[in-house]
Amino acid sequence: MADAHTIDERTAPDPAACFTLLALVLLGTRFVQGFIFWGGASRRLLYNFREVGGADVAVKLDFDSVGFVANKLTHALPGTLWIQGPLEWTLNYPDLIVASVWLWTIAELVVGLALIFGLATRLAALICIGLNVSLMLIFGWMGSTCLDEWTMAVSGVAMSSAVFLVGGGAWSLDSFVGRNQWAQRNPWTAWVFSGPVPLEQLKTLALLLAAAAVVFTVGSYQILFGAVVSPQHARVSFHSHNIALSDVTLAEDGAVNFKAYVDAGPDTGAAYVIAARLVDASGITVAEWDGATLSALPDTAISNVYPYVWASHFKTETVGFSGQTGARATITLPPPRVPIAGAARALVLEAINGTTWQGQLADKP
Repeated sequence: MADAHTIDERTAPDPAACFTLLALVLLGTRFVQGFIFWGGASRRLLYNFREVGGADVAVKLDFDSVGFVANKLTHALPGTLWIQGPLEWTLNYPDLIVASVWLWTIAELVVGLALIFGLATRLAALICIGLNVSLMLIFGWMGSTCLDEWTMAVSGVAMSSAVFLVGGGAWSLDSFVGRNQWAQRNPWTAWVFSGPVPLEQLKTLALLLAAAAVVFTVGSYQILFGAVVSPQHARVSFHSHNIALSDVTLAEDGAVNFKAYVDAGPDTGAAYVIAARLVDASGITVAEWDGATLSALPDTAISNVYPYVWASHFKTETVGFSGQTGARATITLPPPRVPIAGAARALVLEAINGTTWQGQLADKP
């Protein structure tokens, strides 16, 4: 029995060697996940500049540019999960918007480079999990072909979890840090710089992270798209625009004031309105505005909630007006050319493709 015990000790795998091998297996995964975030940061920091006041300014980080990266937030707002309120609050404060964009960009840059070169790999992978969860909450509903944003977020969580468990291994800067006596004297550094960790703790963590990845993947899929425990349905459609109408009021002179919100649809296009009409309780038109009238609305008739040049807007077009995904505005229609012929009960907007959106008139006090 003693000989068998001795043989078991001699043939037992060395934890450090196991971690090195596992890290080598995941070397490509670590690099790819790092490059994804590095790519996001570098596209803002290193490319696409314009001259402002004699100096080159990165377009995606220029608040006064239509290409400012926060435009993605206004597009994503309709489908954001659980944090829509804080995002809308942030979008009311330009300085806070700029600070948030820079904080996210720096986080992507640091995490991306840390994973690529394997420096503080476990810490970087842990932050990477948080970034992917945030991306899911904000953008997970978007994607016209293969549920693009959802796929990237759930894949990122799984990839980052695996990298967190094994660390950077021999092909990383962590391997040099680990040789330092300071790192060897402090057990906690293993959780930051890829050192071997107790195998029992690793097993427990692996099971917990696997369970979290499964819940995150299946749960978010059900919430956003159904098809797990319910028929397939999109929580917020990315394929068809919808304009939600509220607070519709009719003035004594026939002018109509209402709030409009494009709360669904692809961010690559807009909802185009070519006609508006008031209808009675039977659906019969009692007043109408054609495309020419809508296209001639003055700037003062459309008050966008987010006035920034890069934000989603309602605006006049050659025929009618349009609203990008995420656009919110208070719109005023002038008194109709022909007096209202009946008791108006609802406002109907008609899209260029024949789709209609309706909002009930508010009861007069």
